[in-house]
Amino acid sequence: MNTMSHESAALNRDYAGDAVTLRSARRDVADWLTQHQADNDTLERASLIVSELASNAIQASPGSSYQLCLVSVDNDFVTLSITNQTGGSIPPDRANRRVADPSALRGRGLSIVDSLSDELTIEAGTVAVVVTARFRVVQSC
Repeated sequence: MNTMSHESAALNRDYAGDAVTLRSARRDVADWLTQHQADNDTLERASLIVSELASNAIQASPGSSYQLCLVSVDNDFVTLSITNQTGGSIPPDRANRRVADPSALRGRGLSIVDSLSDELTIEAGTVAVVVTARFRVVQSC
């Protein structure tokens, strides 16, 4: 069983709305998870999740900052949320997501995150969109 502390288990960061920030966001998440003894598979899943969600945020509202929040929700799971301005674009809910053509350059991000997560939620308001992935953290041996 994992032993993540609820009190110290939060990461909140703002990033500029530019693709150059993706590396920093991935590194910050990996560092946080490493401090909580996550195994390599968890680190890889989390890296893909943050890459997809942050890329979507940047594409939806170019030049606008986005916020990353990583929180321990219990001893085994974390939530990773990306909040960004809507930019007039709201992601489709699960029932309305279509499977992207494998040769398409875009359109697979939320499906990828959904497959890597135990739960994916989207909260869309008039000003901001919050996409949250909940996933299990497996500790390294």
